[in-house]
Amino acid sequence: MKEKISGASLSVIVAVCLALPAVFAFSATQTRAEETTASWTISLYIDADNNFDTYWEGLSLLYLQNIPASAEVNIVAFVDRLEYPGTELWEIEGSTAQIVETFPEMNFGDGATLSWVINQTATRYPSEHLLIDLWDHGSAWNGFCGDDTSGDWMYLDELRAAITDAGVYIDILACDACSMASVETAYTASLTGLVDILVASLETVAGDGFPYDFMFTPVALDPTRTPDQVASDMIDGWAQYYDPRSEYYYATLSAIRVSSVYQSMATIGAWCDEIHANLGAYYRTYKTVVRDTYSVFYTKYQVDMVDLGNNMLANSKITDPELRALTQAVIAGVEGAVLYLDNSESTTMCGGMTIWWGTSTEWASYSDVYAGLDFALDTGWYDFLVDYNS
Repeated sequence: MKEKISGASLSVIVAVCLALPAVFAFSATQTRAEETTASWTISLYIDADNNFDTYWEGLSLLYLQNIPASAEVNIVAFVDRLEYPGTELWEIEGSTAQIVETFPEMNFGDGATLSWVINQTATRYPSEHLLIDLWDHGSAWNGFCGDDTSGDWMYLDELRAAITDAGVYIDILACDACSMASVETAYTASLTGLVDILVASLETVAGDGFPYDFMFTPVALDPTRTPDQVASDMIDGWAQYYDPRSEYYYATLSAIRVSSVYQSMATIGAWCDEIHANLGAYYRTYKTVVRDTYSVFYTKYQVDMVDLGNNMLANSKITDPELRALTQAVIAGVEGAVLYLDNSESTTMCGGMTIWWGTSTEWASYSDVYAGLDFALDTGWYDFLVDYNS
């Protein structure tokens, strides 16, 4: 949300495990109750234990209180703040928002905490459909949710483990955090088999964050709305809030069917292999294509996949027929996986998902993290980047 954590800060983050009190422990196989009492539960994972402390009550909570109360839609938030000890459970019903329970201080940069929150949500607020919203800093494949008190930061392998261990089906996994609409994130979510739709931005998310009132008022008024419809509502609400504001020239938001990303992985993997196979012939051409491709605001190496593919096809020096055919197939796969998309005037070339073409100082700083990603390993993309950078 709002902006990515700086590279300097990332380099000093260390993993700290949270030992949850036994009273809060749940079985990894626990799922939502069979008998539901609501159509939807919208649960926010608010990691404000950092420089976003004031954004919770100062912005996001106000948006949530603008959503009409509905007996069929639960809106709750698990909140960890820097200035207050412990963790809070908030319930929001229309303009009424209250803390209904407090817990000991928790590490919101730890996947075990996220798994606990998912289970708590499913147990306390059973519903037909579930939306989990991750609220904090984000950095695409390089993780999200920094907890200053614990000095921790959650990586994608922790996200996968958190969802898998919770064993709860998530209709929409939303990221009110920067740059999480990456193919690396979507593929990680797909491996759980427990996520339907990812809603995230490939760009920096403005300080105002998600306009929750615009996004969720439709489902509050009509709780029968399907996950696809709610995902569409979120994109429409984003557009309603950000499109009229020229200062948010970079604003873009995607709704991605993660199963479609998974189904396209054979094609994406073959494309990665073919790019690698042609490295000797097209090294300088690749550099030109990447230079000319839309890149995320804070890094020129997280590039839009559709724009990258179109630039490869437009470059007359790339003549290999297999590479060109696979590039076209990857573009079609990405466009098929992106259900809904809103772009600003300066992001019209964006197709909804990014891929990391790491190089230069970024490669030196983060290649070890990238090496362990499911996407990097399963596609051979890491091996390509090793050779590209050498």
